[in-house]
Amino acid sequence: MSDEIREDKVRLERLEHLRALGVNPYPSHTEERISVKDALQKPENTPVKVAGRLISKREMGRIAFSHIKDGSGNIQLAFSEKELGKETYKFFIKYFDVGDFLHIEGDLFITHKGELTVLVKKYTLLSKTLLPLPEKFHGLQNIETRYRQRYLDLIANEESMKIAKVRSVIVREIRNYFDSKGFFEVETPVLQTLYGGALAKPFSTHHNALDIPLYLRIAPELYLKRLIVGGFEKVYEIAKCFRNEGIDNNHNPEFTQVEFYWAYANYEDLMDLVEELLPKVITTAGLPLKFKAQDTEVDFTPPYPRKTMRELIKQYADIDIEEFPDQTSLYKKIKKLNIDGVDANTGYGKMVDEIYKTFARPKIINPIFMIDHPVELSPLAKRKADNPRYVERLQLVCVGGNELCNGFSELNDPIDQESRFKEQERLHEAGDEESMPYDEDFVTALKHGMPPTAGLGMGIDRLIKLLMDVQNLKEVILFPTLKPEK
Repeated sequence: MSDEIREDKVRLERLEHLRALGVNPYPSHTEERISVKDALQKPENTPVKVAGRLISKREMGRIAFSHIKDGSGNIQLAFSEKELGKETYKFFIKYFDVGDFLHIEGDLFITHKGELTVLVKKYTLLSKTLLPLPEKFHGLQNIETRYRQRYLDLIANEESMKIAKVRSVIVREIRNYFDSKGFFEVETPVLQTLYGGALAKPFSTHHNALDIPLYLRIAPELYLKRLIVGGFEKVYEIAKCFRNEGIDNNHNPEFTQVEFYWAYANYEDLMDLVEELLPKVITTAGLPLKFKAQDTEVDFTPPYPRKTMRELIKQYADIDIEEFPDQTSLYKKIKKLNIDGVDANTGYGKMVDEIYKTFARPKIINPIFMIDHPVELSPLAKRKADNPRYVERLQLVCVGGNELCNGFSELNDPIDQESRFKEQERLHEAGDEESMPYDEDFVTALKHGMPPTAGLGMGIDRLIKLLMDVQNLKEVILFPTLKPEK
């Protein structure tokens, strides 16, 4: 029998003894208290009331030193037989375990070692724990356990709690920023009859009552643009999105992004906004603009350089895509490069993207805006007036090619949009599972008129991963997608 099973049995016996003695191990009421952080600011000899989880317990004859922890910090407790009386002191020693939640009343004093401590005068059980904390509260290192039992990770590892709190602050500040700029936060369908707004494979399900297939959204884009057609001029959504793709250090099937649309703006306005938004959000969260990520120094101080996709490919792959304007000529050029995911049936836009991902993206360190993508790669973006083979699109890229933002001047020509949807259908029939389906209702919406509009999506998970300098996206998602345990 393992130590954990034995301790489980012992704790259960203690629970039964407490109940037999008339003690409620799970009361619904907690008496008045202050936070541990506030208690630590009080002077010696001040009476205090605090509550939290017991995280240590050291018996030393007729006195026991423990620590209690709440969301603001931890503080030492002194349980004394002289102060509590013999029976009350022994009751604590016998029935209370590390992990239990307590309410404490007592007076502050400073120990010989100089630590502010509560001399306990009264204690009350708030919740009895039946399983031990990980590794006696000295840290939880097992990656699998950390992701599957995040609650233990948060208890044992301060860095995990810090990441979770920083994420919460950043999401709040993103909301505050857009609200202050006159944007309206909206909600669009998660279950959609047609998926769209990105090049990705969806999750599918079936609605029994309507007897129709439905898809988890891969992006909120097409619905947000319908709202621009309807008269909204500034909208945003902090949206859960789902893509049925592989899982790695940068991808999780379920992820969070902020996506916004701005009438009468273009992609130049988007880049100006991002250069204002990101430094504000980063510094408000208490983080520096210059920091270390993936063992290299990164500087998010604006402005960020703006380089075309053609320039980056020419710089790093020594290929000028202008010299290869169609699928056939470009494939002849790159088929000897052994690029994964490229064959004779690969579309022109995807080939260009794979060249960029293979040669250019890994070399990028400080944030830059990659702009002006081939039209085949961007079925929802507006063509450039001076060169219609390219579109007014941006991606903010940094540190080995982390793509934080993707946005463009939105296509509002319904005839052009219709033709691009048809090209996406052709690619799907040719075997491209990430192509976009024809959305007739969206084309109809555009035919009713959409003003010049710019839109952008930014991945929250990837932003936090970068700022906190962690290697795996699972570190910044509280409950990442995992294969079930056998």
